[in-house]
Amino acid sequence: MGKVTWSKLSVVAIVSACSIPLLLWKSWDLNVMGAGDEVAESLGVNVEHTRVFIMVVASILIASIVCFTGTIGFIGLVAPHIVRIVIGADHRFAIPGSGITGALLLVGADVMAMQIMAPVIIPIGVMTAFMGVPLFFYLIMRRRREHF
Repeated sequence: MGKVTWSKLSVVAIVSACSIPLLLWKSWDLNVMGAGDEVAESLGVNVEHTRVFIMVVASILIASIVCFTGTIGFIGLVAPHIVRIVIGADHRFAIPGSGITGALLLVGADVMAMQIMAPVIIPIGVMTAFMGVPLFFYLIMRRRREHF
């Protein structure tokens, strides 16, 4: 986070401003595809085209963010799960909610990393791992209880 500059942020902002509306535009198709490919096709969704489109747009968005900010583990995995637990699986709300939740978690982890052992700054990946690992254990245990 310390290496991010305003010029780098502007590139990420432009890519995000172009990519996020495209993902939201396809959110209804994603919701329908959750019911199965056959159901989605019967409702007029071109499943293969939608999958490729979403993968390309999401890859460009993620690649640009990681390119300028670096990899920060668990945020991209934790935020969507938190949003699905709180809001639900409707992609119209889950896509922007995941972005906002991820941003809040990242800023919170960065602030905590700077405050815990000041003046030493703990790597932000360590902080996000402390958040992510317990959540994944919870999700694994919850899924295990549902199956048995």
